[in-house]
Amino acid sequence: MMARMYRLATASVVAASVLLGVADALAQSCAMCASSFGENDPVSRAFSWSILFMMAMPYTIFGTIAAIVFWTHRRAGGRPRAAIIDLGKAARLLGRSAPQGSKGDLA
Repeated sequence: MMARMYRLATASVVAASVLLGVADALAQSCAMCASSFGENDPVSRAFSWSILFMMAMPYTIFGTIAAIVFWTHRRAGGRPRAAIIDLGKAARLLGRSAPQGSKGDLA
């Protein structure tokens, strides 16, 4: 049992060290982005902002349409409301005893 736990711990440490060593290489940007733009280059900032806008636009459009549909639905007047059913009265009409928790005819 202890040998199995020791092997599992060793394998976990080896896997974590391999993944941490590879993580730096996996986090690199593409060759064009990494080499062509400097740190404080205005083109680099413009490129980053354009990516942000391209990624945010579908969410903005969907959120706007969803908000309009929600607002229109909430403001719509004259919708029929669900009927309130008096369980005690319905049970008496059917000739049964009223269900527990029912107060009977409230009217």
